[in-house]
Amino acid sequence: MTAIVLLGPPGAGKGTVAEVFSEKGYTHISTGELLREEILQETPLGVEAKLRLDDGKFVSDEIVVGMIRNILGKAGAADKFLFDGFPRTLIQAESLDRLLHEFGGRLAEVVQLDCPDELIIKRLSGRRTCTECGTVYHIAYNPPSCADKCDNDACDLQLRSDDAPDTVRKRLGIYKERTAPLIDYYQGKGAIRRVDASLSIEEVRNAVLEGLGT
Repeated sequence: MTAIVLLGPPGAGKGTVAEVFSEKGYTHISTGELLREEILQETPLGVEAKLRLDDGKFVSDEIVVGMIRNILGKAGAADKFLFDGFPRTLIQAESLDRLLHEFGGRLAEVVQLDCPDELIIKRLSGRRTCTECGTVYHIAYNPPSCADKCDNDACDLQLRSDDAPDTVRKRLGIYKERTAPLIDYYQGKGAIRRVDASLSIEEVRNAVLEGLGT
């Protein structure tokens, strides 16, 4: 069993990198999606998570680690996983190490996407979403045919509140504060491979593939 951890700020292009790994046989594990599925299926972990979220609290490390334990416990020796959104804390990172040891797996590497703040702000604040069908455009990279109107249904496009420049800056600050200890932890293990996420999509894909020896 092989695991790779993907780290990167919002807007760094984690989706693009995840696609590369998926094409190479890695199962993309997004903790956000896992959590939604647990809640939808009303599993014991899901019920506990929903109670905490409804109470305005963060989902505990125990709940998140429990979800990952369920996945790794069912995995085979040849399975490969890409973890996106996990670990988020040092406790989770240490728990992942223990789980991989327990189930006979190994951490192959931690891919860290590096991207300047101002470029991330430009990427995210330029996004526009159709209020009706949800199609996402970008005013610089993928603009609609008619300004502020969706090509599919001519409905208005809007800037999501969490993509506003000031909000993006706050999100980046929180990301750096929470992720810095993780980066230090994995650097100490010599596990981090840095990828320049400011490059084009194709260049980022190639850099990831080269690191995989492809």
